[in-house]
Amino acid sequence: MRYLWIVISASTLVGCASTGKEHSSLWNKLWHKNHKEEVTTDKAPNNSTLPDVDLSKEPGLLEQYHVGGFSLGAWVNQTPGQSFQPVNIRHPEAAMVYLYRPYTQWNRQEIAAPNFFLNGKRIPSLINNHYYWVELPAGSYRLSSSHPLMNMHFQKPKLLDFDVEAGQTYYIKYEEQGFRTGGSYKKPFYLMSEQLGLREIMETQLKSPGISFVKYDDIEPVALAGNIHQGQYQKVDEDELSDKERLVLRKPFKIWNPLTW
Repeated sequence: MRYLWIVISASTLVGCASTGKEHSSLWNKLWHKNHKEEVTTDKAPNNSTLPDVDLSKEPGLLEQYHVGGFSLGAWVNQTPGQSFQPVNIRHPEAAMVYLYRPYTQWNRQEIAAPNFFLNGKRIPSLINNHYYWVELPAGSYRLSSSHPLMNMHFQKPKLLDFDVEAGQTYYIKYEEQGFRTGGSYKKPFYLMSEQLGLREIMETQLKSPGISFVKYDDIEPVALAGNIHQGQYQKVDEDELSDKERLVLRKPFKIWNPLTW
């Protein structure tokens, strides 16, 4: 009987020790699980004033079918520009992206220019012999274009998803003629090599102010920071970047009246 109590006491102590270990192990598993979920759900800070976009998804119906602004092409908008000059990257965590469209007879006869969107935000269109620059924080972006009928958008957007690294320079060419006439181009957007892109963009003109989508401490995030060439950044109202506000014609444009025959 005396030994029976010793056996019962020893069994109780072992059971308590095992239960304590199991509780400790269970607590550690739960803590690590919660900690892991917190780590994986944290998102990297967005240093861009552009909206976020999921590059794994195709554009939705609202991006294809909507009512919005439009831009006049080079047949109407014959505003001369300035010769190409490289722009220094201002922000240490940003990259410089040049968008350009070379001179062609096809581009020169265009009445309505395609609309351009960067992460869903409309940016200036490219007309014939035209370039401008965009400063972007390091990250991934989606550039899209579509041809509206006046202000009615119904065409499926053409896409270019690309990544930029801090301190680097990129050249994106928009070539529509070879794409639409069954030529060798499979898409209108091309990420060019620095050597070829620099050589081609030298022939184009700056017809839109450059735009920075980097968050600067002294510039409100809701404003676009734009300048021409090496001037200081300034707050620019989005209306000032619209093609209608910058439209200058060499000769008056009149709608044809069939009664004048």
